[in-house]
Amino acid sequence: MRSFFNIFLYRFKSFYRDRFTFIFAFLLPIIFVIIFGFVFGGSDEKVEKIKVALLESQKEVADVFSEMSELEIVFCKDLEEVKNYTLKGKTDCGVILQDNKFKIFLSFTSFQQKPFLRTIGDVLSSYYSIRTAGLKKSIEIEEEKIDVGKRRITSLGYSIPGVISFSLSSAIFTMIALFGFYKRAGILKRFAITPVNPFIFISGIILGNLLAILFSATLVLLASQLIFSINFSINWTLYIITTISTILGMMAIGIFLTAIFKEPNTANNVGNLILNIMLFFSGVYFPLDFLPNYLKTFAKFLPLYYVGRSLRISLGVEEGSPSFILSTSFVMLISFFVLVIAFGRQILETEK
Repeated sequence: MRSFFNIFLYRFKSFYRDRFTFIFAFLLPIIFVIIFGFVFGGSDEKVEKIKVALLESQKEVADVFSEMSELEIVFCKDLEEVKNYTLKGKTDCGVILQDNKFKIFLSFTSFQQKPFLRTIGDVLSSYYSIRTAGLKKSIEIEEEKIDVGKRRITSLGYSIPGVISFSLSSAIFTMIALFGFYKRAGILKRFAITPVNPFIFISGIILGNLLAILFSATLVLLASQLIFSINFSINWTLYIITTISTILGMMAIGIFLTAIFKEPNTANNVGNLILNIMLFFSGVYFPLDFLPNYLKTFAKFLPLYYVGRSLRISLGVEEGSPSFILSTSFVMLISFFVLVIAFGRQILETEK
């Protein structure tokens, strides 16, 4: 027990002195949070008005459209100015009433960048027809935003669980770097001939890494809430279960790669490839709705797909059953024990 505690304490203390593990587990996730904060921060709260170019001579049209709070009216002297304003991007579209019909001018560039312009003609003509028919007030729509999670979360809030997933996935590289470095330094070879049980050594290293990565991921979560005022509804029990099982599962992958690939650089490159595939195609940074159907199916074979969803459920970003988290964690733990038992001893025996 004393040997186990000493190994654990050594690894926990040395975790943040190791540049590689410090960068992957803490520094990069913090950088990602800041980047996503500037890209997505507040994007769901600011509603940009639609700029519509109208002729000064058509005041009756302007009087009707000015009642629409979503529109910003820009007056033009003549038809040519309406076209120029639209073409140069000063307005989103141009509208004139000609022969009792609306003529809509759209820039092809704006049309591609702003999908709502595809229906702007129908919306404006319908509203104008209702008002000119003598109705004092058209049907009002009261908007109520319903989120799948327990709290209303912005795009940034959705991305934070993905950043935490990245931090937890660094466990792959901690094991590759650790055992790879030990191999090169000859430490494993010297340790293999000592009377200490190999699994005491591996367990002490794993526990030290686990607590250090758990601390780093939680620090990233708390920092994101503090810096960008994101109010997650965190179920700490489910969060701890998810993070611990994920760390152990990712460590098992690292041990597996170290046992399969004798060169640490090769194992590290393969680990990078696996991680990048999971990050881009598992939906941890953006919803899977953006992906084609065949990639959605592929995503469900990736461990990080289930990790990302478990984190979103535990943080209140997405509604879901605790049984999903528990079943995912169970599979992670079983994978961990199977791979460690199968390959953990092999790493040490190859050094004898």
